[in-house]
Amino acid sequence: MVEVAAPDHKRIGEFMSSPSADTVALLQDLVKIESVNPSLSPRGSGEQRVAEYLERFCRDRNLPYELQHVVDGRSNFLTWISGKDPSRRLLFVAHMDTVPTDNWASDPFSPELKDNRLYGRGSCDTKGSLSAMMIALSTLGDRQPNATIVVAASIDEEYRKIGARAIALSGKSYDAAVVGEPTELELVVAHKGSVRWQIEVQGVPAHTSKPHLGVNAISGMAKVILALNEHGEDLASRTQPLVSPPTLTVSLIEGGLELTTVPPSCRIWVDRRLVPGERPEQALAEVENILQGLRDREDIKVRSLLPALEDPAPDSAESSKIASVAAQACAEVAGTGKYIGVPYGTDASQLSLAGIPCIVLGPGSIDRAHTNNEFIELDQLERCVEIYRRIMLSY
Repeated sequence: MVEVAAPDHKRIGEFMSSPSADTVALLQDLVKIESVNPSLSPRGSGEQRVAEYLERFCRDRNLPYELQHVVDGRSNFLTWISGKDPSRRLLFVAHMDTVPTDNWASDPFSPELKDNRLYGRGSCDTKGSLSAMMIALSTLGDRQPNATIVVAASIDEEYRKIGARAIALSGKSYDAAVVGEPTELELVVAHKGSVRWQIEVQGVPAHTSKPHLGVNAISGMAKVILALNEHGEDLASRTQPLVSPPTLTVSLIEGGLELTTVPPSCRIWVDRRLVPGERPEQALAEVENILQGLRDREDIKVRSLLPALEDPAPDSAESSKIASVAAQACAEVAGTGKYIGVPYGTDASQLSLAGIPCIVLGPGSIDRAHTNNEFIELDQLERCVEIYRRIMLSY
């Protein structure tokens, strides 16, 4: 692990003042734009209006930009400043989409400033990071970075991460990436991935007055779930230095036709969290071995429904240059910078497919993400602008 200089608390104090008006105003404007992922809610408008707002932001500041079409009506947004060395490119990425807003007591798209916090959907996850990236880039002035700095606003992080996948597969190479997520300015160098899929048990329908004439798919699925729970307990023994052990969760179940019919089918959703070094196909194969044993021993007609939804666990960035540069910036500005791992996933999962070393770093707490009182601490927001700016200039 890189040696990080001890924090200069006098220096850190310089970034404890009130956030700049521009940073707060930008975040307020972004929160006002409803960008709920349409794959998560039929009422979600998606990210396009955020991208259109960022177009105007860049035009007003003479920043180049482009839209990367991903799917109909949904595009990634990219802007950049050229570096001294055109062969080097550093990516900053934060997503524009949010989760739905059910059960909010107030208007989630009317950002409220209170007690040095800004409340509203997307404030920390991740329009805060996006605002900090845009302000950092736009205020570099005449200080040309060594590498070309690209800031990307991605679509669909909250569902399948197809925006980040499009960036990874675009043909444009990046030496490293900074992924904006609410980490409270802590430096994340490793996180989990996931593989999610359905398992189906097939039975035979019959009237419940003569259940012996049928085969109960729900009863068969109960045996499958017990076997998967045992597998989940075994996974707990697989320790990993930076993140908690892998997990397996049966998160959804559906089955049966109606009250007086022996259920002919039952399905579950499985959420398997991966640690760095594990691959989705490995996790799928382990479960398939369990299912094959149930077929052989219990005569259960069970199968996995594929393809699965896959988010690989990125390789740890501990030894990367981007982690070293970010650690120094975090130490100087916020007194953070220790390398940590987290259990959740980010756009880094898809960027890693292109071999891009990724760190995750941003303002706000993951404990506030997806909640009905989502907020971001404004002092973290401002310090994050300075951290991003230093990374841009130092990489």
